[in-house]
Amino acid sequence: MLRTFLLLIVLLILIGIALVATGYINLNRQENGSVSIQTQDIDVGTTATNVSVPVVTMENRQVSVPSVAVENSQANAQ
Repeated sequence: MLRTFLLLIVLLILIGIALVATGYINLNRQENGSVSIQTQDIDVGTTATNVSVPVVTMENRQVSVPSVAVENSQANAQ
């Protein structure tokens, strides 16, 4: 449990470092010692695009399948 918690903390720290390194988050130190955080806007949405999609169709065919038949002529002889 503790290892999982520590791994989660390390992962969050690494994600934070990556966001600062790539420029998504800017940390600016003010003259009075305070720190301001500026983030870039991220647009999330959808766009219409033509994509080739495989189509599955159903078709009836006659095939040979195994079958089992049991004849019990002795059951009526009792």
